Amino acid sequence: MTKKPLSITFFAILAVFILSSGCVSYLHSFFPAASYPEIEPQRGATIPAVPDYIYPFEEFLVTLSSDVDPEVYAGAQSAEKGVRIYDTSIGDDEWRSGLYRAMTLDPAQGTFFDNLTGEFSQVRATYDLDSDEYLELMTVFVQSLQYRNQNLSSPKYPVETYYDREGDCDDKSMLLASLLAHEGYNVSLLYFGPEQHMAVGVACQEEGYRDTGYAYIETTRVSFVGSEAGSLEGNITLVSDPLVISIGSGTKGYTRCGEIRAINDELFNISARLELLATELRGRESSLLSRRSDIETMDRQLEMMLAEGDYFRYNRLVSEYNTWVGDYNQDLEVYQKISDEYSRLAERYNYIISHEHDREGTYRYLFGEQW
Repeated sequence: MTKKPLSITFFAILAVFILSSGCVSYLHSFFPAASYPEIEPQRGATIPAVPDYIYPFEEFLVTLSSDVDPEVYAGAQSAEKGVRIYDTSIGDDEWRSGLYRAMTLDPAQGTFFDNLTGEFSQVRATYDLDSDEYLELMTVFVQSLQYRNQNLSSPKYPVETYYDREGDCDDKSMLLASLLAHEGYNVSLLYFGPEQHMAVGVACQEEGYRDTGYAYIETTRVSFVGSEAGSLEGNITLVSDPLVISIGSGTKGYTRCGEIRAINDELFNISARLELLATELRGRESSLLSRRSDIETMDRQLEMMLAEGDYFRYNRLVSEYNTWVGDYNQDLEVYQKISDEYSRLAERYNYIISHEHDREGTYRYLFGEQW
């Protein structure tokens, strides 16, 4: 969730007559419709070094040790993260898009992005990752950073989020979008006004999320690229169409949406089947427990009859007892088969939800070789 205040300052524009030149001009002709924040590095600033980042991706652990320029970080922290609007006709979508683009693409962060993506590139080369896996590598990193709802704080620059090792949905989304844009991907920020949420979109071969042409990426937690958000913090579900804020001019897209859809369909089907099996198991378990109690009662009666030498009644009851035990064992066998199916499906379900950092491995686990 992102409920951060965005600073907006409106300036009244008055017509100014330039008498010395004998012509009439207007002050706003010298100003843009709005001005946006910029990082001014703070000379001489110092900060502690960044500890290594270690996170799981696919079947290995990734270690990142890229540091940040203290002067840039300090400048980002002290920057006025607001919009100065000179033309009151500018719409909310326009200034909001301008603000997020300015913070995401601020040139003062260029060296930071170069260094960090340089480390990602080394990981890519080491493990021979393709373009989709490379995108996932950066995505899982940002998703792995701690999510912290910072309602009363302004948005953070990507360099701040990286150094702080945490951020809100817009902080983490801007960091991911900036990394993907730097590496040439066609990427956008997806802003959901009514729900006060932000995510990332990357171009895909299909119609994409809500016909935007972009695959949805949730940054607040580790999840597959192309998987929708589901229930967010506060039990909020996204229902609005997002404002699409393009970031950079990349052209590369994501091509594994078909695999993600197959994984999610399998997860949905497994979940539905598990719910049905759980209901059936509860009913059968209740019945078996009740019948077992009846059988144990009958067993005690038979023992008492033998002890009393009442063989006539014993012989009449033992036939019924054996029938009950036979039926019970048959139903117990059915119960065990259903329980075994439940366990197998639960294992598949748990594998999927615990391996959202590994799309390639999850697909192979479920379906064998890739398409």
